[in-house]
Amino acid sequence: MMKGTMFSLDERLALCASFVRNDTRLVDVGTDHAYLPIWLALNGRIRSAVACDVRVGPLENAAANIRSYHVEHIVSIVLSDGLNNIDPDAALDIVVAGMGGELIADIITRQQWLCDTRRRLILQPMTKAESLRFFLCSSGFQIIQEKACVSGKKSYSVMMCEYDGQKRDCTDIFRYIGDLENEHSYEAERYIGTVKEKLQKKLRAYRPGDDEHTRLLSVISHIESLPFSFIGVK
Repeated sequence: MMKGTMFSLDERLALCASFVRNDTRLVDVGTDHAYLPIWLALNGRIRSAVACDVRVGPLENAAANIRSYHVEHIVSIVLSDGLNNIDPDAALDIVVAGMGGELIADIITRQQWLCDTRRRLILQPMTKAESLRFFLCSSGFQIIQEKACVSGKKSYSVMMCEYDGQKRDCTDIFRYIGDLENEHSYEAERYIGTVKEKLQKKLRAYRPGDDEHTRLLSVISHIESLPFSFIGVK
């Protein structure tokens, strides 16, 4: 990924990058190797970036990559548990990717300054996306746009969110698939198909007639009613 004078992002990070506003001040939480902020800096997309991670090892890797691509004047590193050590003035677009949805929700909850209409959250949960959607709806964050991608053999969802203070009802269907049923793409179809399979497995843990069984069965039935073929989902 990081060879040569330029490099490409995988589909997951590329989708995150597509939601970042031009000339913004970026924070990349859980940056690992800092691929995302480096790519955005090299392409002239951002004014500044803070690459942060809770672990020293990934930050050392990030620092080496930042130096290798000569973007030290744009991208800096900070050791931080979530956003705890981040200056709010350095954060207009905040990417939180590659971790569980419940952890992402916890990171957001800890920072009251994120409740600001000027800021954009770009969130990519690896697990528990349904928990994250529920949290966002109930905490005054609007999911402006959600898209899916396929990277390797896995499908992912990326949510672009902004705070508007309006708490929203989160239906069971929205909780599990968001607005992806209206995206009309192969990637969204793959993602929704994967959700269906997970729900079918989860359904086996409940008895027919139980509230949770009925709720999950309703979501599965809705998914099956969509005009999708679920190509490639096994």
